[in-house]
Amino acid sequence: MSARNAEGLIAFASRLAQDSAPPSREELARFVDAAAETLASESAELRPRDSSGRPGGLVLLPDIPTVLLPDIHARPAFLSAALSWEPPWMGAPLARLLEEGRANLVVLGDILHSEGPGGMRRWTAAYEEYRVGWSSHAMMDEEMGLALAAARIVIAAKATFPTRFHWIKGNHDNVADEDGRGDHSFYKFAAEGAMTASWFAAAYGDELLDGYRSVETSLPVLALGRLFAASHAEPAFALSREDVIEYRSRPEVVEALIWTANGDADEGSVAESLDRLLGPAGADALWFGGHRPVSARYALRSGGRYVQFHEPGARRAAFIPPGRAPDPERDIVDVG
Repeated sequence: MSARNAEGLIAFASRLAQDSAPPSREELARFVDAAAETLASESAELRPRDSSGRPGGLVLLPDIPTVLLPDIHARPAFLSAALSWEPPWMGAPLARLLEEGRANLVVLGDILHSEGPGGMRRWTAAYEEYRVGWSSHAMMDEEMGLALAAARIVIAAKATFPTRFHWIKGNHDNVADEDGRGDHSFYKFAAEGAMTASWFAAAYGDELLDGYRSVETSLPVLALGRLFAASHAEPAFALSREDVIEYRSRPEVVEALIWTANGDADEGSVAESLDRLLGPAGADALWFGGHRPVSARYALRSGGRYVQFHEPGARRAAFIPPGRAPDPERDIVDVG
């Protein structure tokens, strides 16, 4: 791997934020293998086992300061800034805090598929390349270079600090554009899902595409702290720990935590889920997520219990100290 400690991870992320050419097949394969091995070997204390004996869909975070990052969307510079950022009163860059076991960092998915005006222009141009079978592919190379730079930073962080860094699955974490297992094919500006799957297979082959896809389907879908929950999207219906742990056999649970549109969640789903997941502590807890953009620092949904904080043009995080109930006005911060 390209990072053995905090300084190495910061340097690696900084390099990829500035030079995001697509990696060679051999390099990407090493990262995919490292991610698969790390996810498969997570402890039962951290990720309780499902009925098949594999790590389940729930991450139980230790009660230490936690940083949550919303949707990444092919932004390696966002990840680089976050790893170098010094959280308030902690006196060290976040990557060093991970190394020292003093903080958690949780990324709420959507590594692929850029957004924003630049992304829209790139996808529109790349669609013409896709239509003619990648006889030219400069724009899609640029898009996928950014996406895979972000993916390599995330995988390097997970492999380097496996108990303190966590990648939670989002709806865009679907490199094969699969319909099933809680996922759906995706398009927004163009045919992003189909274009990504086609480019990846052409560039790296079906075997590596399947390997990367296996990593995505091994990702957890919910992180749980003492007084908060965090997933990519708002829970569509009330969930228990068992529901989330058994996510592989319950695709409706995956879909409920990665695809819920604003206004589509059952009434009371957040409050009831927090009660089921956290017991009495759920009364003071909040649920954090991204998925749909906000136009300010954050938006409150579900009676103020769900905090949505994905603003595509910002480098935004939630910094949640232990020992007190989360407060979005205080805890939603900029990291660069």
